[in-house]
Amino acid sequence: MQTTVNEMTNLVNTLNVYRNAYYNENKSLVSDKEYDELFDKLQTMEEELGIIYANSPTQTVGYKVVSKLDKVKHDHPLLSLGKTTELQEFIGYFHGKPVVLMAKMDGLTCSLYYENGELVRAESRGNGEIGEDITNNVKTFVNIPLHIPHSGKVWIDGEAIIDYGTFEEINSREEVPYKNPRNLVSGSVRQLNSEIVAKRKVRFVSWKLYKCESQDGKREFDKNSLNFMLLNGLGFEVVPFVLCDNFEVQCELAIEALKAKCEKLRYPIDGMVGMFDDISYGNDLGTTGHHPKHSLAYKFYQERNETELIDIEWSTSRTGLINPVAIVEPVEIDGTTVSRATLNNVSIIKDLKLGIGDTVTIIKSNQIIPKIMENLTQSDTYKIPSVCPCCGEPAIIKNDNGRETLNCTNENCLARLHDKMSNFCSRDGMNIVGLSEERLKTLMELGFITDFKSVYDLYNHQKDIEKLEGFGKSSVSHLIDAINASKECKLSAVLTAIGIPGIGKSSAKSLAKHCVAHKDGNVLKTFINMACDNYDWTQLEDFGTVTSLNINTFIAQNKSAIEPLIEILDIAENNDDVVAENKLGGKSFCITGKLIHFANRDALVEEIEKYGGKIVSGVTAKTNYLITNDKESGSSKNQKAAKYGTMIISEEEFKELCK
Repeated sequence: MQTTVNEMTNLVNTLNVYRNAYYNENKSLVSDKEYDELFDKLQTMEEELGIIYANSPTQTVGYKVVSKLDKVKHDHPLLSLGKTTELQEFIGYFHGKPVVLMAKMDGLTCSLYYENGELVRAESRGNGEIGEDITNNVKTFVNIPLHIPHSGKVWIDGEAIIDYGTFEEINSREEVPYKNPRNLVSGSVRQLNSEIVAKRKVRFVSWKLYKCESQDGKREFDKNSLNFMLLNGLGFEVVPFVLCDNFEVQCELAIEALKAKCEKLRYPIDGMVGMFDDISYGNDLGTTGHHPKHSLAYKFYQERNETELIDIEWSTSRTGLINPVAIVEPVEIDGTTVSRATLNNVSIIKDLKLGIGDTVTIIKSNQIIPKIMENLTQSDTYKIPSVCPCCGEPAIIKNDNGRETLNCTNENCLARLHDKMSNFCSRDGMNIVGLSEERLKTLMELGFITDFKSVYDLYNHQKDIEKLEGFGKSSVSHLIDAINASKECKLSAVLTAIGIPGIGKSSAKSLAKHCVAHKDGNVLKTFINMACDNYDWTQLEDFGTVTSLNINTFIAQNKSAIEPLIEILDIAENNDDVVAENKLGGKSFCITGKLIHFANRDALVEEIEKYGGKIVSGVTAKTNYLITNDKESGSSKNQKAAKYGTMIISEEEFKELCK
């Protein structure tokens, strides 16, 4: 089976590359016929294997927003591990027994529970006994199997991680960079809006099959190494590991091999974990009050090397924040050559008392990200730039919660404008197909795109654009058509596109519905007027005072750029921004199990919201309805519904509510 699972995973990744190129870059890497054949092949493989990944092109995982993460008691303790920083102590701990050596992933520990092949619940570690229900968020992980080929119950423990490639990509868009992937993934997985989690491309790496049951009894093996193979066969990504029969001899070579593999995969690790391969033997050793004795973690020392600071480079982000990066004399750390190191902000430069030519010590944080730890010279001679490196206009230092940052003062800075316009034209925004990042940059440099309105004036420059390299008459014609098509839109898309701080796709929908209900003439004009009159948006569910202030401040500052869209756009009101009829009266609905009448959960969610209902991820005392086609199921949601007196209804009964 494993070869086929790998083939299917590769096919999912390949199709996603094709989809991204087609929808986001206006490129066709394969013909429609070839794509359709591969898509059909993937569907067949999913049916044959019973494995469906969350990022499969055949799936559309719906995003959910919750008011809080419910606390849950774990089925089994998720304890910490005993640790050592001494290699010989680590080797000696296993006294000659076969050991599974695996990378110690630096992320957030999670536990998954599957029943009858379906992901039922996902929990964060919490304090080891009580965690949080993160099921909605886990369903958006890029590699999570939503369905597995097993009809019984399965419990799996592992780590939610963000790889370094993704981490660097995310930080390139942030005004204040995140410190490390571990902090970012921890904050991401605990978001109340699962759409945010999806954008951060979180992965799940399994490192323990806790239990696998079927109607015939246990299905797991008595060896951890065999259980890893079973997990692979069920479609899970397994932590990089090596089975060592002679741990004393093989350990050091195995550590280096695993470190190299994680370096290649760009996975954040902070050590290795040894685990007795014989499960019964390990369990018989028992536990302390803090950790089990079947495993031991070996924490790496952080290797430090001295080098010389050559320069500090600065780059400007969408919000005007100018970020510094240290350029150092190349030095080898942990087997790789380092020439750049993170600095993050002005405060760090001042605290380290940096100067060009200073001798500094560099570490690779978590074995990957280079960072200056100490300045041995402390010349304190570096002068913070006074102008933006992109536009040359004045740059000023601001105090951001006790942290000094450098900021561009030019609202029309090309670097700032590029990110704004990229968000405006994005799929979640105005969805203008054909305006890739590179094309945007070219048109901005030529002065054809200067603000939101200028996008809709591009037809005035059509002849000139056709002469540019990489465009051509046909593609420019398609681009103009796409721009014109985007004029017919939803208010929620416009509110996402203009880039209000803290307002994503989901919260934009809430804003849009509220404005439609209060509209006076043009609905976009209504929104602008409300914001300029300092409207109290905290009346909306999950909108706090900071968000309300951000909305009003942003609109006041950008009113002149947004107002022209009132006359340009044809904003339809018979769409998702409007509750068709308030037949469900704000009642809350939880959905579980397989659907029969609706194509997928997104379709059912859309119908619930259309008639004024709300979606919740779990059943609580406040939940009004649980929608399921198996009322007799012993699932946890059915049990909670019975406990709290929540009404359990089928799809058919839900349809009756909407009549």
